[in-house]
Amino acid sequence: MNSLQSYLETNKDRFVNELFDLLKIPSVSADSAYSKDVFKAANFVASSLKTAGCDTVEICKTKGFPIVYGEKLINPSLPTILVYGHYDVQPSVPDELWQTPPFEPTVKDGNIYARGACDDKGQFYMHLKAFETMMQTNTLHCNVKFMIEGEEEVGSTNLGIYVKAHQEKLSADVVLISDTGMIANNIPSIATGLRGLSYVEV
Repeated sequence: MNSLQSYLETNKDRFVNELFDLLKIPSVSADSAYSKDVFKAANFVASSLKTAGCDTVEICKTKGFPIVYGEKLINPSLPTILVYGHYDVQPSVPDELWQTPPFEPTVKDGNIYARGACDDKGQFYMHLKAFETMMQTNTLHCNVKFMIEGEEEVGSTNLGIYVKAHQEKLSADVVLISDTGMIANNIPSIATGLRGLSYVEV
């Protein structure tokens, strides 16, 4: 077993428990009753980025909910990946239609059931833990930046403003997003292109 596999096997229970802690936060951006929880989720993400190995972590204020930025720049001559994700979630109503409580993660048949488990906390946390694993096994061979927002479920009103104001900081060779469609539950799907470009016109 190589060092990557060994680290993953050793830490997989911790990874899942940490994801559960994030999923338990009802970070519903569309309902002002959950505003404190959305900010709590932003702080959770920032702390996780620091623990994973980012040298720079910022909770960037906007007119709405903050954008969490983190980076690990190991060599300016190497490619840079910008990981995008969002820590806010859709409302869970009507809660009575859920077979398990929406903010109490439950595992059934190897699947995690909770609001945000697959849109988008599970996805970006996977990338965060992959980054941690590479940091801990000395296998990171590129620069990594994270931009995790808290308003995707309400239209990302402030994201464009933030990106336009921080183009140099966010510059990257590729943007990695795991918040796209799937052909079917049993067919892995990779989207290699999305509408738009990874720069802002001025």
